[in-house]
Amino acid sequence: MHPKQICDDFASIGSPLVLDGSNLYIENPENVYPELEEFVRTYKKRIIQYLKGEYLPKDHSIKQTIEKIIHYFLGIEQAMNKKIENWLNHDAEALDMIVNQLFIELWNNGWVEFSNPIANYENYITDTLSSQIFERAMSYFKGG
Repeated sequence: MHPKQICDDFASIGSPLVLDGSNLYIENPENVYPELEEFVRTYKKRIIQYLKGEYLPKDHSIKQTIEKIIHYFLGIEQAMNKKIENWLNHDAEALDMIVNQLFIELWNNGWVEFSNPIANYENYITDTLSSQIFERAMSYFKGG
């Protein structure tokens, strides 16, 4: 989910997300269910990046694509699964980057509950791998 949408949704219920230095706060937390607070925690890093003005449209495209790829591997039904499967059947290097590099780096960063979004487990290495995987996927899907 795009951090802007998360911020907009919280603002609409009277509990905007605010940044104080590098700390993220929910104003009027009494308006928010604990499940929503947990949801914000799972996307905290991206929300902070967005509120600082450092979350670019291309960043979102990359992260959204990687999340779809991860959902494919987790067996989550989505419209893109067949396209992802076809791509990975034709791009062994991308498959290797995902399974033997990206997943391992995310695991090393603490991503052990695979149902959780990867947002708070990303770092420079995962961002670089994600960008490379994204470029390979886009090249394939555009017929290149």
